[in-house]
Amino acid sequence: MICYAIFTLMLFKLIPVVLTLPGIAGFILSVGMAVDANVLIFERLKEELRHGRNLRQAIDLAWSRAWPSIRDSNTSTFITCVILFSFGNTFGLAS
Repeated sequence: MICYAIFTLMLFKLIPVVLTLPGIAGFILSVGMAVDANVLIFERLKEELRHGRNLRQAIDLAWSRAWPSIRDSNTSTFITCVILFSFGNTFGLAS
């Protein structure tokens, strides 16, 4: 997670990004989603190891079984972002 945060902040530095309050909230949300994905994968990995699979099989199965949940959560977050962005441009403060 530290590597993810550092990589994202480096990307923000390379591409001049102004971190406003919504930008900081988005960064925190993205770190939270990365934590959630890792928790899902590691919990599945523990389940597969408990069922007696070797490490390589357990990693493959854990990833394949956790991926639909990760994909769905990222998709719903993206849809929410699009809706909030469109409403923010429509009903937000006019400049």
